Amino acid sequence: MRKRNALIALPVVAVLGFGAVGAIAEDDDSNPPSEAGAMVTAVEPEAAEVASVLAEDRVAADAMPEEVAGDIGARADFGMNPGLSRRAIANTTSSVFVVPAREHVCVALTIGAGAGAICPPTDDLRSGRGGAGTAVLPTGDIAVFGVVPDGVDSVSVQTGESDARTVAVEDNAYYAVVAAGTPLRAVVHDGPDGPVELPIYDPLAD
Repeated sequence: MRKRNALIALPVVAVLGFGAVGAIAEDDDSNPPSEAGAMVTAVEPEAAEVASVLAEDRVAADAMPEEVAGDIGARADFGMNPGLSRRAIANTTSSVFVVPAREHVCVALTIGAGAGAICPPTDDLRSGRGGAGTAVLPTGDIAVFGVVPDGVDSVSVQTGESDARTVAVEDNAYYAVVAAGTPLRAVVHDGPDGPVELPIYDPLAD
């Protein structure tokens, strides 16, 4: 099937904050947590089909920091289960985890003893519309992170008036650091149905 050439623009996605984390995108009604607090007990087959990192065997390095996992498990937004997480990107100060939920696939960025996460519906992720999350790092710089479906190898983080930076995707996730004060525009990638534009929210904006 031929891909459409039209760019698909999406609204800003809400970011969930856990524990002692710095400024993040404001939570709003566009992506509310689920009412139920029951965590999923296994990775849903649909999630593993879209994000194959969730189909891989879980190893010790996939475990989230204990304090962060406890905060996420206590809330269980969308049925998130940190006990089923997969670490996609390892960093000396922050790591990115893909976390299964109920009819959602979450991606969490750990920052010290806290974390920020976004949880796109599995059907949205399947079409590449997983959204982009942002959070302020201890250095004051801005972290941009997200989750994409299988088949997406890189994303373009677009800032300023015309600057663009290609960021490689690792195990369905991406992570980039943007200097504080840089105007943020969008994350763009070639999704299954054509180019997708995911707006980036500045967590320090009024």
